[in-house]
Amino acid sequence: MKTTKKLTLSSVMVALGAVIMALGAVIEVVDLTVCALASLIIVFIYLEVGSPYTWLTWICTSLATFLIFPGKPIWLNYFLVFGIYPLLKAYIEKLPKMLWIIVKLVYANAVVVAMFFLTELIFGVPFFEKDILWLKIVLVAVINVAFIAYDLFITVSVKLYYAKLRPKIASMLK
Repeated sequence: MKTTKKLTLSSVMVALGAVIMALGAVIEVVDLTVCALASLIIVFIYLEVGSPYTWLTWICTSLATFLIFPGKPIWLNYFLVFGIYPLLKAYIEKLPKMLWIIVKLVYANAVVVAMFFLTELIFGVPFFEKDILWLKIVLVAVINVAFIAYDLFITVSVKLYYAKLRPKIASMLK
């Protein structure tokens, strides 16, 4: 694929990602679901175009969403978790298979702790009070389960893409 076509496809995917993210910014109940769906754009660009364009697509989609909806935190969820994770997943899965789940869970828990600290620092929400320790433990457990489900969602989506969609659009991507 020529450089111009790669850049054009990446730009179109940034626009599509921004539109998908706008849906989540307007309907706040589906914001995390929309972030997960928009991350499939990163997966698509990684599979079809390659790494440098994937990083640019992630950054530009995050930036475009921030510029369109600066007061909504959806862009931050996408930037810190959902948009970058497909890229990290691709690199993590180049490691020995025994390390995959460990590295992925370490990343997920590091993001959770970072979000707790940021929330406490920026908004003053006290996540680290001792009287609600059990609630924090449950929250972290639920987040880990959701993260594993999200990882499986990406894996299944890639397999579905290769099996069903790629043969139909392969001629357009040459």
